[in-house]
Amino acid sequence: MAYLTQPDYIKYICSCGQLKPITSLYFCRHCLKIRCGFCICHEVDSHYCANCLENMPSSEARLKKNRCSSCFDCPSCFHTLSTRATMAQPRQVVQDPAAGGDAKVESKQPKKMYYLSCFNCRWTSRDVGIPDQPVASGGWPERTNPFAARVNQLLDYYKAIALQEKQEKIERERKKFNIRGKYITLTDKTGLTGAMARNIAGLPSSDSSSSAIASFVPSQASAEVEELPEDFYTKEVNLNQITSMPQRLASPEWQPSSVSRLHPLAKLLSVKRSQRCRVCDHNLTKPEYNPGSIKFKIELLAYYHVPEVKVISQEPVRAGHKSALLLKLSNPTGHEMTVQLLQPEDLPPPEETEPKSIEKSLERSLNLDKDTSSYKAIERPPRYSVTSRVTSPGVTLTVAQRDDAAEYDDDAQHDTNDIIMWRKSNKLALRLEVDTPAEVQGGVPASAAICLQYSYRNTVPPAAHSALHRDHTLYTTVLIDLGTVSSN
Repeated sequence: MAYLTQPDYIKYICSCGQLKPITSLYFCRHCLKIRCGFCICHEVDSHYCANCLENMPSSEARLKKNRCSSCFDCPSCFHTLSTRATMAQPRQVVQDPAAGGDAKVESKQPKKMYYLSCFNCRWTSRDVGIPDQPVASGGWPERTNPFAARVNQLLDYYKAIALQEKQEKIERERKKFNIRGKYITLTDKTGLTGAMARNIAGLPSSDSSSSAIASFVPSQASAEVEELPEDFYTKEVNLNQITSMPQRLASPEWQPSSVSRLHPLAKLLSVKRSQRCRVCDHNLTKPEYNPGSIKFKIELLAYYHVPEVKVISQEPVRAGHKSALLLKLSNPTGHEMTVQLLQPEDLPPPEETEPKSIEKSLERSLNLDKDTSSYKAIERPPRYSVTSRVTSPGVTLTVAQRDDAAEYDDDAQHDTNDIIMWRKSNKLALRLEVDTPAEVQGGVPASAAICLQYSYRNTVPPAAHSALHRDHTLYTTVLIDLGTVSSN
């Protein structure tokens, strides 16, 4: 028995040949193709903190090393730390009567102080000696990395090396294709020098890069190793006072070995990303800019455009016998859809498309870090093996459009057709047969493939003088998991 909430029984074949459930696929309304996570480009739109929902631009997030300055994670269990308030009583000043005068007691009002606490493991910032702060957010002491200067020097050195190699590559290409009347970059045509192009692009000059390379001091290997303490092998080990590997790797700058040296971890920033089709460069998903919003401006998921197939029930698959299979077919679109079940060998041959590359000469000439290499989309044949064959009926099925109000209607229309068992709103149940050859061995995984030929109405408004049509006939192949082959 297969349950409707398990999508792994049905996997769709992407245009690149990957097998994915329908919840992990996208549908491009411009290419009219199914795309998976390997067929799309991921772009970061904004950075934000998932705890305080603070939004910040990419430049600021880069300066803060992609961490929030006011939210922290527990260094022991990695849960989010909470700020707790406490009343601190100031010291009382008492004047000695022997020094002259009467005894005086100076009292002050209690002051509210704040510290960090974990509600999961009860770790607090007081455990490692961090003083309480007078403000709830910000102001927490930050530890400085003792090797920060060396790390920055290494970063500057490798950046200068990479920039120098790119400049040498550009010079070689310019000399190779230097033909009179033809220009490789905009700098050749306008007469801009390399220094002016780097200044416009915001890149460091060649003098600064050469100075960074010349002033770099390489590291020297040393044969002297710090000796272990004398009681290293005899001292009793207390595992409660030693940090684990995840706790050490969470702070790669210090890697504390004892629990008493654990410090709060600045919370990592989350990102909102948009996804583009690699072929036509159109957006498939586009989230809202507000971090507190969970809506999407563009959300082209395959779940909303491709007919969904689910397994209702099935009989055990036996070699040399036929078994019954009940499938549920749903139309997620707002238009009536016609569906026909075909065999995978009846599919038309895949088309090989190559998109037009967009040349950005200005960006290529001024931005040396930009790579405008084109992407060639080739529909590869999927790699899968089937043991059974689903008998496809030679009829065309009509599935009604999606109606949200009809979801609460419990009345299902029962047909007398041998194929359709019942209809309800935009869903219908099909009776199919699975034929398994006798030469299939028992105990092997049973699977079957079937192709869906369905009509799709494109709601994208066509451009002027465009040859795009509204109604299209599309194909998709699904792989059905039928469990294992029974030898009885």
